[in-house]
Amino acid sequence: MSTTVSPREEIRLGVRDSIPLGFALVPIGLAFGYGAHVVGLSWWLAGLMSALVYGGPSQFIATNLVSVGASVPTIVATTLVANLRYALFAASLAPFLGDAPRSRLLWLCQALADGSYALTLAHARADPTRPRKDRYLLGSFYISAPAWVSSSIAGALIGAALPEFLAYGLGFATPAIFIAFLVPYIRDARAVTVMLVAGLGTVLGNEHLPTGTGPLVAIILAAVLGGLLPWRRRQR
Repeated sequence: MSTTVSPREEIRLGVRDSIPLGFALVPIGLAFGYGAHVVGLSWWLAGLMSALVYGGPSQFIATNLVSVGASVPTIVATTLVANLRYALFAASLAPFLGDAPRSRLLWLCQALADGSYALTLAHARADPTRPRKDRYLLGSFYISAPAWVSSSIAGALIGAALPEFLAYGLGFATPAIFIAFLVPYIRDARAVTVMLVAGLGTVLGNEHLPTGTGPLVAIILAAVLGGLLPWRRRQR
């Protein structure tokens, strides 16, 4: 028997559970905004990227590609490949959102950032009978999106006024954030192999391929390898 909840209650629950996520996004958004400022993007472009792309790792990749003079098609393609994981996020949530209006699901896909997705999936698994989990995701989006976009704009605006030691700290934030994203997934030999292929592929690609295409090629190779390794092991 399904649980009965009001629409507002489900949205409020998503908002409440996402408040810590909003605080966590602020320093990352500031780091992105500062990085956008360093490569010459204006504050409104940094905010627009955060609103439209709405994917922290791919936005950091994009600013790094801008810094090395990559072409626009290369930046767009690399960002697209980096964001393909959101298709998997949507597929894993689909069984829990069967009662949601299709019209809402179409635009709510934008809310499937890493933090909101993780919270919504945990919420759905904790009470599978609870209806309209799309409202919970919407509540999470109400917190995470303003926190991310506003902190990105703030980071770009204050970038030029930062003292040198703070600017150095935010400059180091980019590799630190990527390390934090990466480490939890390095759990077995397959993950180590994929990580090494992606890292070495990027370095070699930057040396021997057209500007900016190294990360794109490395991501594709590492993703294909990650998919093939389990299959080969099962065939033995």
